[in-house]
This record gives sequence, C-alpha cells and structure tokens, in this order.
Amino acid sequence: MELTTNRFIVSSQAVIAGAGAYMVNEKHLIIEDASDRNLFVYRYAAGAQFNVSRKLQNNVICGLVALTDDPSSPGDKMLAPNATLINKGIIDIHFKDLYANHVRNEQQQGEAYQVDALRGYAMAAGANSVLINEGIINVYMDHDADAETTMYCCAMWAEADSMLVNKGEIHFYGNGSWQALVRGVGGVADHLHVVNEGLITVDVNRAFQTRVLHTAGMYGSLWNKGRIEVRVAGRVMTMGSVTSTQMQNDGEIEVTSLATLIEGKIPYLFNFPPMATGMYEHFRPGVMLPAPIVNRGSIKVHLVGSEASGPDAIAFGFYYQMENQDHGETPVRVAVNEGTVEVTQEGPAEYVTGELGVNMQLKEDNPVKLKIGTWKTRNRDFAQAHDLFVCQSACFDFSELDLQLEDGESLPDVSDLVYQLPVASQRGDTCEIVK
Repeated sequence: MELTTNRFIVSSQAVIAGAGAYMVNEKHLIIEDASDRNLFVYRYAAGAQFNVSRKLQNNVICGLVALTDDPSSPGDKMLAPNATLINKGIIDIHFKDLYANHVRNEQQQGEAYQVDALRGYAMAAGANSVLINEGIINVYMDHDADAETTMYCCAMWAEADSMLVNKGEIHFYGNGSWQALVRGVGGVADHLHVVNEGLITVDVNRAFQTRVLHTAGMYGSLWNKGRIEVRVAGRVMTMGSVTSTQMQNDGEIEVTSLATLIEGKIPYLFNFPPMATGMYEHFRPGVMLPAPIVNRGSIKVHLVGSEASGPDAIAFGFYYQMENQDHGETPVRVAVNEGTVEVTQEGPAEYVTGELGVNMQLKEDNPVKLKIGTWKTRNRDFAQAHDLFVCQSACFDFSELDLQLEDGESLPDVSDLVYQLPVASQRGDTCEIVK
C-alpha cells in the first residue's frame, strides 16, 4: 500500500534489489509488518562462542537491501554483492512485530523452532558494495523490553570491501532490551570503510552493546566527520574496531552512559560490568601492524551511576582491550589526541574514568604496548589526578610524547601521567613507562 504525505510517497513494503544493482529510495518506507515481503532468512556457521556446530538461523526485517539466493541453503537469502544503494527518503524499521512473531512461533513449534537471532537492516548489501544515506533512517527498538532473544538492530550494514557513508540522519529510539545490540554503520567483514558526515543519535533505554561506527573485520577504516550522540544503558563502544582498522574522529562524539550491571541476561557468554568509551579497539596478540587511533575533534563521555551500576563501571575517551597474551607478541599501538577529551561522572560511587584506559576489565596480565604521540589535556593536578592514562596492565612509551597543556601550565613528570588500579598492582600486573 502506498500513499503520499508531505513530499514522500509512503510505502509499507521493503525495496529489494539484486546483485550488481543500482537503487535509489525516495519514498518513506515504514517497515512494521514482519511478513514475507519485508523478511528474509539467512544462515551462517556458528562461531566458537556459541558452543554449537550447526548453522545459525537469523530472521531479518529489512528496508532497502540487496539480496540473492543462498546456494547452500535452498529457500534462504544472502546479501548480494556489487550493489549501490542510496537513500534519499526516509526508512523506518520497527522490531515489535518481528519479535511478536518470533514469540508466537516459539510457543507453537517448541523445540522444532531454531531461530537464533532477529535482525533489522534499514540498508544492507553484500561484498564490494556502496551504501549512502542522504535521507533519514529511524530504527525503532520497540519490542518487549524484557525480551531474551538476541536482536541486532542495524541502520547500515555491508560485507567485505564495501563503503558505507552517512550524509543524512540516523536515529535509534525505544526501550530496547538486554540482549539487543545497537549497530549504526558497519559490519563484521574485512576492508570495510565507514564515514559519518551527518548526525547519528542513540536514545535507547537498554541494550547489551552499542557500536555506532564499527567493524569486526580487519584492514578497514572508521571516520567520524559529523556528530554522534548516544544515551543508553549497557556497554558503549561508539567507534569500535579490531586490529588494523584506522579510526579517526574529526567531528563530535557525546556519550551518556546509563551504567547498569547486567547479570545473567547477555548473549555470547560474556559478562562484563558497564563500560562506555568514544573510541574502542579490541584485539588479540599477533604480528599484524595496528593503525593509529586519532582524535582531532571532540569526545565527551559522561557516566551516570546508580545502585544498579555495580562497583566496576568505567568510562574513557579511548579504550584498548587485549586478550589471550599467550598467543604471541603484539606490535606497539599508537594513540593521538589533537582535539579534546572530557570524561565526567555522577552517582553514589567514585567510578574509574580517564581520557585513555587499557585492559580495565580483564583479570589477566596482558600488557598492551602503547605509544602516545601528541596529547592535549586540560589543567589538572597530575600528582593527584587519576583521570589521564589508566590501566590494569600496559607498557606506555612516552619517548615521543608531546603533552600539550593550557598556557602557563608546567609539564609534569611522566610517572604522574599513569594510574594503575591498586588491585592490579597488588597482583603484580605489568605497568611500565618508557621515557
């Protein structure tokens, strides 16, 4: 059904292209109905974290997507490659009906029903594609707030060797749930290049994890030239990547973390206290050369604590986390702040915050080798402050540090720049400083 309101034709049906397609949406797509015309099924091999060997089934509601048949699974679809998708209109994606159908099927089919996750893609395509949003994308996480189903709520998603650019607006709204994941622009494949030149906002009551510009592949890039505003409970990695992804912020990032400790209602077997950061890198040791993380704009992170936050909530401008040290040596990472980083907090406890944090929620001694280049910071008493560089285990190289202070401020001793958590120091975790 289509009708016209304002300057857009309104449609309740997804726009689906194929491999190699060029498609421009100039309609207002209101995707609420999770029927076959707006839904596709795809399966992929389970990773080690799922503890199963079968393929995982995802039911996906979609707006503007490129699809093709999955040759390995008759009747299923997969994202189609070599597509160019441009949104000049409005795309609204709702999760309420998708989740309600899922619950109904679980009740009717019992153990015979094996859907592992629900997804929503406002825009999506396969490998070697280009996605551009010049209009408005609204993702409504309006499903049951107590839902215990894994739900990926995605605005723009693509596979390997693709470029994704937001020049318009992307908004996430709703109550969310503790097993929902906010995914702004990105994917999990290698060689993804993501650019935000517009506005992205997240105003969601709860989500297990929020990543706005993101890739879980390698060799890609994340570049914020616009504005990102986030207000959400859960774990927040605003610009989040793994090894060898270039990350640069030239715009504005503003995060409000409604810190809430989530116990027993999380996917993938991970259980972490609340964390929020503007730029985030998660990696395992290896010889692959990492790319620098650079802030030339503004990063503001505010932690709002409560009795529900637990004692270990954290917030940082930059955050690095390395796991499984025994797997080998790791090259030095480089961090540069030529802009501003401001991290603040409120609540019933004194939480650990800082402009840069390393390995704050691991119990093992996994020292990250980190070289700090230019670093602008505000006036402070360095001998007393614990909010510049904070770690449990790390090796800081300050040999090329250019610490830029306010006019008239004297340079501190580099030993006053790093704060190691007392519990880590008592365990004997590594905390080294190279001058």
